[in-house]
Amino acid sequence: MTEIHLPDRGPVDPIEAAPGWTIVPLTSATLPPATRTCCLLLGTGERVVVVDPGSPWADEQARLLSELEVRGLQVEAIWLTHHHADHAGGANALREATGAPVLAHPAAGAALGPALPLDDLLLDGDVVELGELEIEVMHTPGHALDHLVFRERRSGMAAVGDLVAGQGTIVIDPDGGDMADYLASLGRLARRGVTTIVPAHGHPIPQGEAKIFEYIAHRMEREQQVLAGLARGPSTPLDLAPGIYPEVPPFFLPLAGRQVLAHLLKLQTEGRVTRSGERWALA
Repeated sequence: MTEIHLPDRGPVDPIEAAPGWTIVPLTSATLPPATRTCCLLLGTGERVVVVDPGSPWADEQARLLSELEVRGLQVEAIWLTHHHADHAGGANALREATGAPVLAHPAAGAALGPALPLDDLLLDGDVVELGELEIEVMHTPGHALDHLVFRERRSGMAAVGDLVAGQGTIVIDPDGGDMADYLASLGRLARRGVTTIVPAHGHPIPQGEAKIFEYIAHRMEREQQVLAGLARGPSTPLDLAPGIYPEVPPFFLPLAGRQVLAHLLKLQTEGRVTRSGERWALA
């Protein structure tokens, strides 16, 4: 499969990533450099599952409904990879328009609250047949506690939500995220076997396994940078961030500091660093 690059602005035509894997990029309230969430129509028959209808805007929601109508598709269910607004932002509107139930991991219910009640649950190990596709549900916490990956058992193709990005990087914020869990989830998907990755942001990634190993190596490199920064003396996450992320504009340094904090919390659990208030030091 050739790489598909999405322009930054304006409507984008649907992308046929594979039989039964239709991507409808929808403008959403996501983090730069991404501007869209790749909503996925999953299934080879007339009844499909819609994964991550993430746009909160009526014109984009109407575009998704039009795409379903043009293709003669009925929505069997709405699946969420996780509760973040750029993934769940259009779920209520799609449910009201189609009558399809909204499903997610049990942990998503508390995060979504009464504004988006779940109709049913998706559990780790569930297997759902969607026409010729056999989709396995994998619980992959790290970016969010409720994060799920949907992997086709025969082909190894996987809809990975925010586990991997085709554009930008993945934010691991300790407020709901966990670096150790994230690395474990990457490793678990690699062990299960993965071919093409369909991320929620950016283009499909044909060499999925290689991308996962690249992500793990990148996080390990960041971890070494954190340790090297602490070797120069006790520091706060925000003190460490500019040296680790020199390319990040000042406006985004607080977010980079949260990433550093995620690494520090993992290292603290491993007994490699200590904390005194906001300052961290090598153990």
